[in-house]
Amino acid sequence: MVKKVLLMTVAAVCCVTVLVGGVWCSTRCSSSPCTEVSIVVKDSLKRHFVDATEIEGYLKSKGCYPLGDSMRLVDCHSIEQCLLNHDMVRKAECYQSPFGKVSIMIYQRIPVMGVVSNDGCYYVDTERRVMPVRGEMDNSLLILRGAVSERAAREEYYDFVEWLRADEYWSTRIRDIYVHNPKNLVLRQKELKAKIILGELDGYAGKMEKLRVLYTQGLDEIGYPDYSEYDLRFDKQVVGRK
Repeated sequence: MVKKVLLMTVAAVCCVTVLVGGVWCSTRCSSSPCTEVSIVVKDSLKRHFVDATEIEGYLKSKGCYPLGDSMRLVDCHSIEQCLLNHDMVRKAECYQSPFGKVSIMIYQRIPVMGVVSNDGCYYVDTERRVMPVRGEMDNSLLILRGAVSERAAREEYYDFVEWLRADEYWSTRIRDIYVHNPKNLVLRQKELKAKIILGELDGYAGKMEKLRVLYTQGLDEIGYPDYSEYDLRFDKQVVGRK
């Protein structure tokens, strides 16, 4: 009986010690200052639209950089919301680590295509949002040029570009789309000098398919004639012109 009481007493003392220690640590950690801010741009090897130095400067300019603040006052949600207003940030994650460290993860916006129009130059990203161009436009992307409104770039032309990107055959063959007007679209190829006259967007999948069949089941075998253009506006045929 005495032994049982003694064990219960020891257990109670241990629990109290752990509880007191936990409260002391929690109080100390929450009142201690932020001594380190870690900023990681997660996909920086593939895209270079923003880096950690710029993010640090941006947070400082907005009064949201937590270095030196009490950890108890660091608002990770507010930091995330602040970062989402940055032109190049798609997603931001912020969390506190023990002993005064705040970690920030940045995910960059991903452009789907470039646009060069009378309204200026910009990208349209995976969320159909306009994002600015910094320096030279990324020529690895398909570029939409000409009489293009921002609304059309984010809607019907975006759908067409996404279709080209997803198509196994055409995804690596088209360089530019020239929009002279909504009924006169012309595609420039990467390896062939002949331009592709698409006309209007209606029925673009069928138009591009008949040209693919001509290429793969005909011209790939016998050779490509010295044509300057392939016109897809005619029903069930492709018209080549020199």
